[in-house]
Amino acid sequence: MALESEFLQVSLILILAAFSIPIARKFSIAEVPVLIILGLIFGPLTGIINHTYASYLMVSYASVGLGMLGIVIVLYAESHKIDFRILRREFVRIASLDTIGIVITMVVAALFFSFITHAPLIIGFLFGAILAPTDPVTIIPIFRKLRVKEDIYGIVLGESLFNDPVSIIFFTLIIALIVPGSTYSPLFNGVTSFFGLFAGSAVFLIIQIAVPALIGIAVGFSILYMNKIFNFENFILGLLLGVVLLEFALFSAVSITPFPAIIATGAIIGNFSDKSLFWQRESNFQDNLSFLAQSIIFILLGAILTVQDIERYLVVGVLMALAIIFLARPAAVMSALTLADRGKSRFHLDNIKKLFISFVGPRGTVTVVLSTIPYAVGLSLNNVLLIEWGPVIYSVASIIVLVSIVFLALFIPLLSKNFFKEENSPAEA
Repeated sequence: MALESEFLQVSLILILAAFSIPIARKFSIAEVPVLIILGLIFGPLTGIINHTYASYLMVSYASVGLGMLGIVIVLYAESHKIDFRILRREFVRIASLDTIGIVITMVVAALFFSFITHAPLIIGFLFGAILAPTDPVTIIPIFRKLRVKEDIYGIVLGESLFNDPVSIIFFTLIIALIVPGSTYSPLFNGVTSFFGLFAGSAVFLIIQIAVPALIGIAVGFSILYMNKIFNFENFILGLLLGVVLLEFALFSAVSITPFPAIIATGAIIGNFSDKSLFWQRESNFQDNLSFLAQSIIFILLGAILTVQDIERYLVVGVLMALAIIFLARPAAVMSALTLADRGKSRFHLDNIKKLFISFVGPRGTVTVVLSTIPYAVGLSLNNVLLIEWGPVIYSVASIIVLVSIVFLALFIPLLSKNFFKEENSPAEA
């Protein structure tokens, strides 16, 4: 592809991202469906954005893809908003949603996917890991417009931030099981060879969560301390962006997921900085960069699909979306929160609140990015199973993301009005 053509398509993607805001405001809807629709129009419907180039940008650009880089930027920006007071109070519920809830969602999604598509069960579980995480980027803008109770806001935000790395870890684990002994995750191979498959898998999960989280906390406090000595002023923007990308590069190099570190660093910066002018600029910069990253990802999501993909997998995607929204998600949330609230005498969540949380679970950035990886890994490792099912996984996941986001944007404001209201939402406080 000619260099001029590449610049033309990149410029078009940025222009489309800018137009998504006024279009969404005009029709009083969330930006994400607009971005996906614009990607569909300028991708498969008109061919202006080349399918192959869109795939390259999402999966392969700079060896990792804009999708994965976008996750780094989005999670770091959103982790600034973690309220430690709410996190401490709702820790058990959030932890239950991000463990028990994730497992239930994976199992239900795996069984349905395997039943509908006749895929091997291991592929079903891979699909379940991809569909398990919810999307904070989509939830937060809508919650800002609603006066949702503080406890609900804290639980949903905490769940959506922390279930991303948990799902990515399960995803990595399943890929390693599908392609045992491969170079995709040498750490998993080393740990399981020493401890055995089951004990090694548990140790692998602990390493993936605890090690990066502790290092991320240390990095966050170190930046705050160094800023008191050197006073980076406006350069704190570049410093923190560089540090977060360095965390991503170093942890990825040793097969440890970097996202707990990135979230931990962002949470420390968001809660313990002195809120001076330069820190406010840093937070605003990260928010704007996060919106740009998610805009590019969702436009590419629409552009990567082909007309044949839409025709072939639309029915399966819609059926799976309905199964996720009305079966897997409610089963996961009701079970996880009921177990978390067992024995509690205070702050008890009634079934109405649990039901509301179960419907606030759109799939988004992480699902989109993870869904593109199996096929790329299959090609690089010459794995027949991933090559065969990779396109199916991506196409069906893309349709589920679109349906779940449209459902959230259209119906959650109505559900919120009927369920409950509060005078001041945490986003407005």
